[in-house]
Amino acid sequence: MSNNVSKRDNKKTVARILAYCKEHIWLLFISLLCSSVAALCTVYPAYVVKDLVNEVLVNGKEEYVIGISVGVIVVMFIKGLFSFSSMYLMQYATQRMLLKIRSSCFDKLLQLPLSFFETQKTGHLMSRVTNDVSVLQMLVHNFVRFIRDVVEVVGLTIYIFWLNWKLYLLSMVIIPLIILMIQAFGRKMKKIGTRMQEKVGDINSSLHEYITGVKVVKSFTLEKYMLEKYENSNEESFKVTMKGQRIHCSVTPIIEFLNAISLVIIFWFGSKGVLAGKIDAGVIVSFIAALTSLYKPGRNLAEIYNTTAQALGAADRVFELIDTPVVLKEPENPVEFNKCEGRVEYKNVVFSYKDGETILHDINLNVKPGEIIALVGPSGAGKSTFVNLIPRFYDTSSGEVCIDGVDVKTIASKDLRKFIGMVPQDTYLFAGTIEENIKFGRLDATHEEIIEAAKLANANEFINNLPNGYNTVLGERGVNLSGGQAQRVALARAFLKNPRILILDEATSALDSETESLIQEALDLLMKDRTTFMIAHRLSTVVNADRIIVLEKGKIVESGRHEELLEKKGLYYQLYTAQHKKELEQAALLE
Repeated sequence: MSNNVSKRDNKKTVARILAYCKEHIWLLFISLLCSSVAALCTVYPAYVVKDLVNEVLVNGKEEYVIGISVGVIVVMFIKGLFSFSSMYLMQYATQRMLLKIRSSCFDKLLQLPLSFFETQKTGHLMSRVTNDVSVLQMLVHNFVRFIRDVVEVVGLTIYIFWLNWKLYLLSMVIIPLIILMIQAFGRKMKKIGTRMQEKVGDINSSLHEYITGVKVVKSFTLEKYMLEKYENSNEESFKVTMKGQRIHCSVTPIIEFLNAISLVIIFWFGSKGVLAGKIDAGVIVSFIAALTSLYKPGRNLAEIYNTTAQALGAADRVFELIDTPVVLKEPENPVEFNKCEGRVEYKNVVFSYKDGETILHDINLNVKPGEIIALVGPSGAGKSTFVNLIPRFYDTSSGEVCIDGVDVKTIASKDLRKFIGMVPQDTYLFAGTIEENIKFGRLDATHEEIIEAAKLANANEFINNLPNGYNTVLGERGVNLSGGQAQRVALARAFLKNPRILILDEATSALDSETESLIQEALDLLMKDRTTFMIAHRLSTVVNADRIIVLEKGKIVESGRHEELLEKKGLYYQLYTAQHKKELEQAALLE
């Protein structure tokens, strides 16, 4: 990428960030005015030094002391007042900006399909929405600081030029060197800034993996492995950060060294001028005071350039997320879908992921309202993909999935999914109370309706036995409940939603027999009069299904009831007999 393209991109990025401040742009404008007034006040101390030297120290006019003292106090009070106003207004505007950008990021995450999250690390996404967005405030801060420092530089520059234009020209000799150095460091800081944010994402990812998978880590004694992984991410972040700090910390000493050279030149020629009687002593002292004051905003401008470059790297990552195209777009003119009978039809459905590998091949299936369909087959046969097309978590590559004769692509997601309930094998419960978790099934449900749903899910009894009942606060993912208890809360959520189409993913797997019996009883009630799709790993749970669909390598190879498929002695027969034999052997070992 050329420098010109880079500059245009940077300008576009800054413009996008400032656009988030448009509602409070007047606050930034007032902040800039206040900052400019505070900057101009910086010139006054250098100005009064001339009178202090010439009139008080040289000519002995004591009456000047009171006027100079009062003037300094008043001007510094004004500077402090306007500096406070500038910083406070700027903080308010930037915090509102961060709020909007974070909301934009989260809103985009809500719009993106499952396929996006399957290819992203959670820690990296969290880092973009939190750390990267926080870094963006530096751009607005730097914008206000830039104006302030520029006003200060311009004011002091005009003043020292007015004092003695020859000395001014001598003092400006080193400016081109400083500008070249700042540009070189700034380009490096943008690249390093992006890498720094990526490494922070790696740290967040390692931390998130441990917290969400703590049971697996502890059961397999992976603590040492996770520690090493986290420390490696931490060490990489440290190395990149220190590389950036080497550049950042080099700027000030180099600028101060160049400034020292400039001061030596002024001392040399200024002293000669004073001794020769060509320059007043007050003028040279005031000139040096103003020049010294000029170095601070000059150094600030260098730091602003570098931190802005770092913030632009973070901005690129944030806007990359916000600009992620939404593959599953809502229909422009969605069909009205306010009633659902539960008839599901697959018409010549083909599905492939981006890598071109076809997962489902020419699927045709017609499911009647209230029919229970079991999906079985080897691992990787496409069972999960099959059911994920119904709520339109993915779009078909070709063909149609229809509900009540309507293509799901033409229905608004909120209208489609309100008729579909899912009970996954890996139950997910949110941090909050049990009542809140059940209420996610229908947010306008009353407390009585929630209790009724819990009763239907055989969950009411264990909930009431908890210390705080329905107000019991759950940890993240419901870690303070057993697997069976968590599953029954998820079932209560499904009962409360009362969907016409139900999708079950082996809801009774990995449970003890007593708990499995309670959940199976609730499932039987939940499936009654609903169109149900069951992903089954244990074939003993599907013997009563109205129809069993056998998938292999993304194709329907068999279809029928349990007895019919056993008689065919095809793939289902092989899977069932092998699994049944294994279960008998395990039972014998237990005896």
